[in-house]
Amino acid sequence: MSEEQEIPGGDLLWRRVNIKQPCMMRYDSVTQEELGPSSAAFKPHDDGTSVYVRRILDECEVGLAEVSENSHDSIWELESKSVRDQDLDVISDAWPQDVPDPGHLRNAAHALIVGWEGLGRKQVDKKAKALARLASCVHHPEKRTP
Repeated sequence: MSEEQEIPGGDLLWRRVNIKQPCMMRYDSVTQEELGPSSAAFKPHDDGTSVYVRRILDECEVGLAEVSENSHDSIWELESKSVRDQDLDVISDAWPQDVPDPGHLRNAAHALIVGWEGLGRKQVDKKAKALARLASCVHHPEKRTP
């Protein structure tokens, strides 16, 4: 498998979000019902926002359980086209060495959402919020998901 795979617009991306970190989730102010990931869940680190390419996970036969690092991880899915519609990009970052368990097979599907550099804080917040709202839950440790 090539380390530098192209990521087409129709590819689905999975983002891991720990539901026990309050800043990563948003809640209804009245009912406290969980509404989904917050913009903080999609804000970049120095190299971008880590995601996993579902197609490559499927090729490697890596499922939800292997993508989750702990029992509090939820998995949120969005299309790479949606990322590009925000004037960001998705690039392959297969086999990163700066992650826990770098040899794990899930890392063959690792990618980064990039294009954040040069943006002001408000622009980053706006784009991260848009990505969070576009994401659909495919796994939640405390709820049944489709």
